[in-house]
Amino acid sequence: MDKYEADRIIESYVKKLFGFAVSKLSDIHEAEELAEDIVLTVYESLLLRENIENVNGYIYKIACNVYARYIDKKNKHLRVDGIEYIPDGNNIELEVIESEEAKLLRREITYLSETQRKIVVMHYFHDMKIKEIARTLIMSESTVKWYLACSRKELNIGMEKTRTISELGIEPIRLCNMGHSGTVGTMGDTSDFLKKSLTQNIAYCAYHEPKTINEIAEELGVNPIFVQDEVEYLEEYGFMDKLANGKYRTNILIFLPTDEKVKAGDELALKYANIFTKEYFAPVLSEINKIPNWLTVPDNDINLLKWSLIPFMSITLRTADTSNKEFSVKRKDGGDYIAVASLERELHIEPNVYDFYGEMWRSDCVNPNVPFSWGNRPSQWKSWQLGTHWDNRVQDWRDNKNDDFVKLYSYLCGELKYDELNISSYQRLLDKGYLIKNDKDFKVNIILSYSMKKWYDFITPANKGLIELSKEYEQEMNKIDLPDQPQFMHKLIKYFNQNYACSLHTRAMKQLLDMGILKEPNEKQRDGLCTVMFLGE
Repeated sequence: MDKYEADRIIESYVKKLFGFAVSKLSDIHEAEELAEDIVLTVYESLLLRENIENVNGYIYKIACNVYARYIDKKNKHLRVDGIEYIPDGNNIELEVIESEEAKLLRREITYLSETQRKIVVMHYFHDMKIKEIARTLIMSESTVKWYLACSRKELNIGMEKTRTISELGIEPIRLCNMGHSGTVGTMGDTSDFLKKSLTQNIAYCAYHEPKTINEIAEELGVNPIFVQDEVEYLEEYGFMDKLANGKYRTNILIFLPTDEKVKAGDELALKYANIFTKEYFAPVLSEINKIPNWLTVPDNDINLLKWSLIPFMSITLRTADTSNKEFSVKRKDGGDYIAVASLERELHIEPNVYDFYGEMWRSDCVNPNVPFSWGNRPSQWKSWQLGTHWDNRVQDWRDNKNDDFVKLYSYLCGELKYDELNISSYQRLLDKGYLIKNDKDFKVNIILSYSMKKWYDFITPANKGLIELSKEYEQEMNKIDLPDQPQFMHKLIKYFNQNYACSLHTRAMKQLLDMGILKEPNEKQRDGLCTVMFLGE
């Protein structure tokens, strides 16, 4: 260290070191003498060092050792205040320097690859011979020697390197709205795999640019061993991809909201929702004044039918019929979905409460998205549900249980007897609002359709002019969403945006309410709002 830097450090520590001496010795003259010894020893030691990772800890250790030597000269004690004594004649500065070097060495060993780390620990910490290591790791002796040589070279370079924590290490991010598009597996979805703050920051760190485990660790200021475990876990379940160059890249679509983007997106949604409502939703729904005989609607309320038709009408605004197979990831736990999340940011513009929360299909088949027949066994039922601002439900896919509809189907078939054995099933259906209890009986509180084909045929499709407007909306959304996203995610974002007009149905609901074409559901209706059970093809 140059003299200027050493002088600067000493000047800032003189009062602290005197305070240290006073705290150890009651006699003020002895304290002054001890403080002088500490300052001199620290100063000489600083001039010998180039890089000190923890200046405060380094100086404190020297102060403790000088104090121990001072007391030994006076009292000949071997331990003072729990501090290990350094015998006379030992070079205090050298001991401290060697201790710092050992710390650096341990740090750098964690930055080696897993195989290098194992071999170095076996050889230098457990005194294992080359032959023993080769036998243990099932590799040739020459390979072990090569790993050791490479490791020594990397350690020497690393010992000279000043590692700095980047912005993520100082101010870690948080992810929110972690979810999925597709079918979850036994271990849940994105929110279950990214519960920990460390896992979220690792995922974000390798999102815009692929990184090695060591690069991620250095950016986060975390031991690479811990990072490696998390990265391997994320890779195992398809949330990160290992590239040919050994780097890792996050395979989660992370939305990056800003006030400008939220405002621009909200203005676009309002503009196009207004057009689609006036030119499509309003005129079509105004013509519906009769409930078909293949439908059962609670209280024969045609208003409830219109609420559920709107999302299906919006599907006809799509610009392309595409599958998500190109982007969906088949995961080890049986999940098959696109993982999504949002970067949590403090925004001054609140998201619109009328944006939809998500559609959910359930079925007695393995995959609710397949046609009504499944192999040699026909499906008995499918259910559809949309979360909205107007219903009373918990907006969580976990609470939309397949078993609820299994029980409801059993009730419809007369197989769910109201007895002590099934009382909990009835209570669950009542709590969900799928059933309502009358004085003597129960009543189904969702729409039942006895033909899925007739349901879709009942809907008047959007015309070509509206489809062109939908394409226009898509291009406008791409201009907002693509610029700050990594290039490899652009295709997926365009995939989501190509049918973005289909997500305007809840915006349309608000406008239709304002126009008087829709009416607010009552409290009982809110539980079963926008829920349809299909009981036939």
